[in-house]
Amino acid sequence: EDDPADAELVQAKLAEAGLACRIVVAQTRDAFENALRDGGMDIILADYQLPMYDGMSALRLVQEVCPDVPFIIVSGAMGEEAAIEALTKGSTDYVLKQNLSRLAPAVERALQEARNRRERKQAQIRLHEQFLFLQQLLDSIPIPVYYKDAQGAYLDCNAAFESFMGLQKKDVVGKTVHEVLPRERADKHHAADLELLGNPGV
Repeated sequence: EDDPADAELVQAKLAEAGLACRIVVAQTRDAFENALRDGGMDIILADYQLPMYDGMSALRLVQEVCPDVPFIIVSGAMGEEAAIEALTKGSTDYVLKQNLSRLAPAVERALQEARNRRERKQAQIRLHEQFLFLQQLLDSIPIPVYYKDAQGAYLDCNAAFESFMGLQKKDVVGKTVHEVLPRERADKHHAADLELLGNPGV
């Protein structure tokens, strides 16, 4: 933002909504890039057009340096086509300066969405770690172990199962026993599966 009065107005509107914050104002690419690299940004509000820089260039830089930080364009003159282009290219939202009553709700929504994305990413990391642990556990078992879906396709197996079948996991997962073994041997394995399904137990 290149207008100090607009920057103060934005901060006042956020404070009115209970969003106390520390604002760092940048007017040039260098100042903006330095602020980004210093880190600690929760959200970025950018004017669409400045004499020495512009919002779309700022958006591209954010996507390179800190793509997880929400980006909202706050502009006094932004047509519908420009707004659509900004949203298409990754802007979280846009707010017109003549309608700053929308700013606080837009900021709150963007921050909540960012929190949700972080939580999903952390959950995916934890799930992946659990999967790796399960695989290590399975591979440490010296007897063949596998599991299938309801249609009989292998979902995963351990190293002992690969050795027992004489096949690699990549040749087994996603396929049924009739797709990976000769008919007579496949029928035998399939019959064993059916017996287990009919008599659940060890």
